[in-house]
Order: sequence, then C-alpha cells, then structure tokens
Amino acid sequence: MSYDVAGLTRKDNFYEDFNVGDVFEHVRGKTMEPLENVLITNLVLNTAQLHFNEDAAERLGGQPHRVVFGGVTASLVIGLAMQDTGEQAVEEVGLDKVRFRVPVMHGDTLYAFTEVLGKNDSEELCRGHREVGEIHFKHYGANQRGETVFEGERKVLVKKRAFSTFGLEYEEPATVSAVVVAEERIVETFVPAKPSKEKRAALPKKIAPKTVKTKPVKPAAAKSKKIKAKVVKKIAKLARKAVRPKKR
Repeated sequence: MSYDVAGLTRKDNFYEDFNVGDVFEHVRGKTMEPLENVLITNLVLNTAQLHFNEDAAERLGGQPHRVVFGGVTASLVIGLAMQDTGEQAVEEVGLDKVRFRVPVMHGDTLYAFTEVLGKNDSEELCRGHREVGEIHFKHYGANQRGETVFEGERKVLVKKRAFSTFGLEYEEPATVSAVVVAEERIVETFVPAKPSKEKRAALPKKIAPKTVKTKPVKPAAAKSKKIKAKVVKKIAKLARKAVRPKKR
C-alpha cells in the first residue's frame, strides 16, 4: 500500500507562510487531568510533594489542590501549538526563557497562543539541512480565566516549499553471498561416575536444622511513633519555657 506523505500535513505552515509579528490562537484547548500530572511527575522522579501530595498542598502550599508540574504544563501548551508550528519541522533547535506565571491545578483548561519573533535561513543556522529556515516562536499558555500560565521561546527548523527528500532515500545494501566453512570440533562430554556403596555410606548424612527461638520484635512503626512522641514532648517543654515570664 502506498500513500502521499505530503498529504498528511497542511499546506499553509511552511517557512514562507510565517511572518515576523504574526500571532496565532491555536484551535484546541486541553483540560489538565490528575493522571497527566501525577503520572509524569512520578515517571521522571520529581520529588516535589506539591505535585502529588494533596494533603501537603493544602497544609503547606495553601493551595486547594495539587499544583501541576511545570514540565507537564509546558509540554501541554507546546503540544497544542504543534499542529501549526511543528508539522513541517525538520529539527527542534532549542527552548529558552521558560516562565510559569500562574499555578495550574487539576481541572484547569489550557489554551495556546504563538507569536513569531524572527526568521532566518542563513546557512550557518540551517545545520546542514537544505531548503529549510529557522523560525523563532514565542508560545503562551492561558487558562479558562484568561490568566497567562506559561511563556517560552522556541527555535525550530521548518521546511520551505522547495524542500525535497530526493537524494536522501535509504537503499538496502547489496547482499553479498559468502561461504562459511564450519570448523568441526570434538566436544568431550564429562559424565561423573556414581560413587560405590562404601563411599555413599561414608558420606555425611543430612543434619536437620535446629529450631531457634526468637524474641518478638516490635514493629518499626511503633518505634517511630515513640521517638516522635519524645521529640514533640521536648519541643513543647522548650516552648513553655520560652513563653514563661521571668520572675522579678
């Protein structure tokens, strides 16, 4: 089965279609789910508890819910912008000046906007690619209340309309027939001889394991609580001393 690969992408997002100063409001929005935040936070071993500990978020952060990991927010916003700014991309050059303006919570819906800051198709920036140019984008993410939650600048090499893969086709290497001469080897198989009855009788008999009585061990949790209680009592005692008025 064959199909036209070029027909899978749009026709209006090549290098020539972007102009400096253009601003795009991307068509899709995405609601942030708890699964996206907590799963990716745990997969990348991010240990900041405000991203996955609801209790800590309420007590320490003063937030009604867990705060979304910034890497997830950035990925979602740039992902929403990809259909317009990345379909014709040849190479992602860099991401810079990333800012997270407002915390994102589970249930927030994010929308993406993009501004074209610059264009350059000089050879030194094209990194060996032909018929491409570098575009400097600035991406913005906003929530359902219109608050800017994310800003970041991205540089990417985008195809020109003259871009072609001619000459870059992969060719299967020619098959070379070779005669492999297998070297015959004689493998000696060692079969251990069975011991005689006299030798078997002389072998030590299996010794039954002794039953060892052990003292019951207190669970670690109980020990931890005991230590914690001592520490709390000590702190309370010091606090009472600190607030006690001095005698005159």
